[in-house]
Amino acid sequence: MEHIAWADESIRHKNMPFPTYFMCACIVDDNNQLRELMLSLKPIHANKLHWRNMTTKEKLHTLSSLSTLNSISLIVAAEQMNPTPAERARRSVLRRLLNNLEHFEIDQLILESRTPTQDNLDRQLLSYLRTNHTISSIRIDHIRGVNEPCLWLPDQVLGAYGDTRTHTLDCSEFITNKILDEYITL
Repeated sequence: MEHIAWADESIRHKNMPFPTYFMCACIVDDNNQLRELMLSLKPIHANKLHWRNMTTKEKLHTLSSLSTLNSISLIVAAEQMNPTPAERARRSVLRRLLNNLEHFEIDQLILESRTPTQDNLDRQLLSYLRTNHTISSIRIDHIRGVNEPCLWLPDQVLGAYGDTRTHTLDCSEFITNKILDEYITL
C-alpha cells in the first residue's frame, strides 16, 4: 500500500514578528474517508473548503469533524528574518518537509498545484535532493486544489495553526493533538 501525504502552503505577515512561510503535510490512514469528509464539510456555494473564506462557526465545526480523523500533520515554518523571496523560503521548507516525510515512510507527497513554472521548481528541487542523497525515494505530484478534496485538509490545519499563533482564533486543542511543528530561520 502506498503512503501519501497531502500538502499546502501559507504565508503569514499580520500579527507575526516576522513574515513566516508555512507548509503543512497531512498523513491520514484512509484517504477515501478523508475525501468524503472534506466534501461533506464544503459549503454548497464554494469550489473548495478554504479556511480564509470560512466563518468562525464554520471553522470550529470543521475542526471538530477533523479531530475524528486518524491523522498527523507535519508543519515546517520559515521565519523570514531578512527580505527572503517566497520561492527561497518554499525550497527551504519543502526540503525539510520531504526529509521528515521520508522518516514517516511516505512514498508520495501531493502538493496543491500553483503555476506550471512553480510546480517545475518543486520537481527540480526534488531532483537536486535525490542527486545529493538528501532524500531517496519520495515522489511529488501536483494537483489543483479544486480537483482534490484531500488537499483541503492541510489548508484547514494551516489555518487553525496560523490563527492560533496570531491569537486570531484559539484552535490549540486541535493543533496540540494533531500537529508536529518545526521552525527554521532564513
